[in-house]
Amino acid sequence: MDFKMQDLKLDMGTTPLENMFLNTYVQMADGDAIKVYLLIYKDCYNYNRVDAGKIKRQLRFSDERFDKAVEYWVNMGIFRQKRADNGTDYIEIVSLRQMYFGDSEDNESSEAAYDLAQRKSIMFTNIETMINRNLTPADITRIQETILEYNCDPELVTEAFRQAKSSGNVDVKYVMGFVKTWRDQNISSLNDLRMKEERDKLLRSRSPRQYRRKANPRSGQNNNTNKEVSSFIQRRKEERLNQILEQRGEDNDS
Repeated sequence: MDFKMQDLKLDMGTTPLENMFLNTYVQMADGDAIKVYLLIYKDCYNYNRVDAGKIKRQLRFSDERFDKAVEYWVNMGIFRQKRADNGTDYIEIVSLRQMYFGDSEDNESSEAAYDLAQRKSIMFTNIETMINRNLTPADITRIQETILEYNCDPELVTEAFRQAKSSGNVDVKYVMGFVKTWRDQNISSLNDLRMKEERDKLLRSRSPRQYRRKANPRSGQNNNTNKEVSSFIQRRKEERLNQILEQRGEDNDS
């Protein structure tokens, strides 16, 4: 089935939504949550204020039903509870695009900032492919904070997920432990990690190896060796005793 947009002759106002939200959350949120989000987003975008009472009446939602939908987005990390300077509480609608790519207001025209944003986008795509699910906003926030705190490359985070998957645990908190361990080893890029792996490999190749001769229980080699050693020690004791006795005999004769 094909769809096309009608050519608009009269602009009655539009509300742009981020594609990241549509691609990720429409498929997982229930109808109540979607309705509440869209109406709150529309009012906040167009008027910079939200009349919760009006939305409840429009949807015919009880306070409990409305609050449950809002709490869903808070738990998902899309709504963020904050406090203004005057002490009043409010809810901030999080930008998924900014969550993914970071705050680049001070350097929008910078090639470095654009390159980092592109690399982060590739990183998130690769991670979601590896773990076979969409990252939640909480996951994205934790990854972003780790990259910022440890000043590491996105490619290193991707490698952490690859190694964690091979061990059977792709929990984001667990995976970020890989990155922390590497940070403690002064590793902040995939190239740093590869160099360390090569150094470790070289050290192992140069280290002396200890070999132990394995006994063959069928051959009785160990038993024979032990018998020979015991026999030798016994002969030496007897020879020494004979020497002492002979020496005493000579002393008595004199």
